[in-house]
This record gives sequence, structure tokens and C-alpha cells, in this order.
Amino acid sequence: MDADAGGDVRTGRIGVESDGGIRVLVLRGEHDLSTAPDVRAHVEEAVQAGGDVLVDLTETGFIDSSILGVLVAGYRGVTGAEPPRRFAVVAVPGGSVTRLFDLVSVSDVVPTYATRAEALSALSATF
Repeated sequence: MDADAGGDVRTGRIGVESDGGIRVLVLRGEHDLSTAPDVRAHVEEAVQAGGDVLVDLTETGFIDSSILGVLVAGYRGVTGAEPPRRFAVVAVPGGSVTRLFDLVSVSDVVPTYATRAEALSALSATF
């Protein structure tokens, strides 16, 4: 399933991919309260599907606190599962998303990586 369709670059879009059994959600554009229900649905679907989850925000220009809440809920859902699974985020270092993560200390809780390759490597490592 891929919700990534054309349209305004600012409008939030979500792509769903798989990489080595890891569910990858790719958020593009801007995401806020108006896109939070769609982001939540995709995150919840990924959590329920089992396995590790990676959210790639490298093509995301803006997120607000509603999206942060969705990501933290996804992290809790994955890490609280039995057996334990992992949840990580990729965000551009120094970008607006990373600055927001740092501002509210989300990066202290949710593992955040500078590149998808780093995140996939960490998620692929054995417990």
C-alpha cells in the first residue's frame, strides 16, 4: 500500500516500504494536525503488522506536536510488544525536525539516526 501520490509538495504524503523485513514509513512534505490521522493510521498498521518499524523523515519539511505524539505512541507500541521490537526515526541532522526532537527531548527516547542506512543497520542488529 502506498499513499504517496503527486500533489502539492507542502502537503504531507506517506509512502510505505519494506527493507529486509523492516516496515519503513516515508513521510514527505509537511505534516501537522491535518495529516495526523493518516500518519496515525499508518503507524498503527505498522505496529500491528509486527516486526521493527522505521519512520523516515528526511523528506519532511515540517512536523508539529501532533505528529510527535503519533511517533512517540508508535515507539511505545512497538517497544512494549511481546516479543520486544524496535522503532527508529531518520531525520536530517540540524533540520527543523531534528531541532524539534531535541527541543522536546524526543531524541532522548526514540532512537534517531542521520541516515536510513544507519537506522537499518541498527534495527537489523540482534538484541
